[in-house]
Amino acid sequence: MQSKVIYALLALSLLAGMAIFAFTNPSYEKAFEARWHYFMGNYDEAYKIAKEAYELDPYNRMALTVMAQTEVAKEYLDYIREGERYLVAIEEAANHPPIADADRIRIKMMCEIMIEKYMKLSATKLTDRELVERAEEIYKKFKSLYTSLFKQK
Repeated sequence: MQSKVIYALLALSLLAGMAIFAFTNPSYEKAFEARWHYFMGNYDEAYKIAKEAYELDPYNRMALTVMAQTEVAKEYLDYIREGERYLVAIEEAANHPPIADADRIRIKMMCEIMIEKYMKLSATKLTDRELVERAEEIYKKFKSLYTSLFKQK
């Protein structure tokens, strides 16, 4: 019984030591801050801080993970932003019928680009679900638009 208490105290003191190390080490402090920014959706700031943390300590796996996850999230965010810009441009062209051949070609290229880019995206378990779902919505819009306009034959 006494040895179990000693082992429990030893384990607790080891965990406390690890926590103190993590919160007093500048690299881990930055990694925790970067992680907070990541979960708040501020991906640019998260990447910058995680990179600083990683440069302070290349063995800081949390900083490396936040950097990698932020890169994935930024790819999704870039896809979403580009898709929204393209959809506005397509809607603008569609509001001035008849649609010129040049506009049809431009729309076809936009659709093909967005469909192809979506296929290259790869989410991880840590990727923000909202980003993944929003990117999928945009993909479906472009896929549907492409199918309805260019695959009617």
